[in-house]
Amino acid sequence: MAGPDSNLNISSKALLGFLLIGVILALGRLGTQIQLHVLAAIMTFFLVMAVSFVRGTEGLYIIIFAMLFSPEISSGIATGKATGEGSEGVILRLEDIIILAVAGGWMLRSAYTGRRHGIIHTHVNSAIWIYMGASFVATLLGSIRGSVSSFASGIFNNLKYFEYFLLYFMILAHVRTKQAVVRMIWAMLTAFFLVLLYAYTRIGVHTRLTAPFDPGQPNTFGGYIVLLMCVAAGIALADKRVKTRAITLFLLAFAIPPLFLTLSRASYLAFAAAVIMFLVFSQHRILISAILVGAFAAMLLGLPLLPDRVEDRIAVTFQGYREHDENIAGIKLDSSASERIRAYKRAIQSWLDNPLLGNGVTGTHFIDGQYPRLLAETGIVGLSAFGYMIAQLLLSVRRIYRTTEDPFFKGTAMGLICGIAAVLAHALTANSFIIIRIAEPLWLLTGLVLLMPSVTEHAAHEPEDANYYPNPEQTPES
Repeated sequence: MAGPDSNLNISSKALLGFLLIGVILALGRLGTQIQLHVLAAIMTFFLVMAVSFVRGTEGLYIIIFAMLFSPEISSGIATGKATGEGSEGVILRLEDIIILAVAGGWMLRSAYTGRRHGIIHTHVNSAIWIYMGASFVATLLGSIRGSVSSFASGIFNNLKYFEYFLLYFMILAHVRTKQAVVRMIWAMLTAFFLVLLYAYTRIGVHTRLTAPFDPGQPNTFGGYIVLLMCVAAGIALADKRVKTRAITLFLLAFAIPPLFLTLSRASYLAFAAAVIMFLVFSQHRILISAILVGAFAAMLLGLPLLPDRVEDRIAVTFQGYREHDENIAGIKLDSSASERIRAYKRAIQSWLDNPLLGNGVTGTHFIDGQYPRLLAETGIVGLSAFGYMIAQLLLSVRRIYRTTEDPFFKGTAMGLICGIAAVLAHALTANSFIIIRIAEPLWLLTGLVLLMPSVTEHAAHEPEDANYYPNPEQTPES
């Protein structure tokens, strides 16, 4: 007897054919009335939704490659705010459209096949809901008090932040095989390689390297590079297979020049934090320590390990020359660092107006630092909820790292732990956990790593089919 999958294969093509014909006719009528980029976004939405409906989990691969290769699209949503955070309106990327399309395709597929897709339970799930609730309530109260001048802006910015969690929950709901997890990790590393190739083509063209479609954001690109370097390094250290180790070591070496040439001090700090974490967790501490000692010795001997531009970029941090530049412990900071310090001071003053739940998302001035921004926007409640979420995340990933016997999974888990530490350091001077180029890869990796115990348990007796969904009554979150 034909099951749901055979029915899907036979009749879904006809259903999609009628749907696509209707969409094409509608777009044909609207084509002369809307802008070209909006038309392209609409067509992309329906195309990706069709792929997700027919191919199921494979729609996630589109998201993986769109993370770094998606341009911005004007949302047309006015915020009604003249200055401050949110005054520029709600910024959308093509990737936002793609994520919604994949989610919509899965919902249609679920309704058509009659399958329930339970979300695998983890300790991180409830922590995410607590953080989301704190952020939403803070924004709602900020709108009532008037600090959030545009309620629409605050809510849409919240939704954009929560979109990263949607991707995480999509992973937990729909990926069910070990093979799918491994393939998605390799897909992320492949996208990483392609982005690095793009960066090499920009050397000599731009002073500071950035990601595609992201001009003026080298700090963001540097944070992404460090995160994926951590994953590659973790796999290289834990997985002894020659081919796997050769590929990941090549990626590490290939990523170093672009990282340096972002000239991002936050990314250099993140890299240092990652190295420290690898010293703590890796069993190759002696090797890592020897490399670090050799590098420091070479620097003391005056060997040119770093490009002059990198050394100058680091040194200029502590070479403030203007009268109003800030100083810490008698050391004067440059204008960029000083501006951040002043923004942090204003953030604390803004927080003191509403210490419990802050001023709401977009309810204060622009703050280029995750922690003072969280404090000013969501108060001590929101900052505590964020800290609880990160703590649960680190504990969960560490538990998987210690218990898994698969070397590829162990390496990925170790890389994610070190990557989280790197992003935490990066977030001292950037909004790293709400920047799409960093947050989406982070939460996608989180979902894949937290699935590792489940897919390992089922690997011996479940079919290796990326579109297979086991009975969600086994381990769902209700």
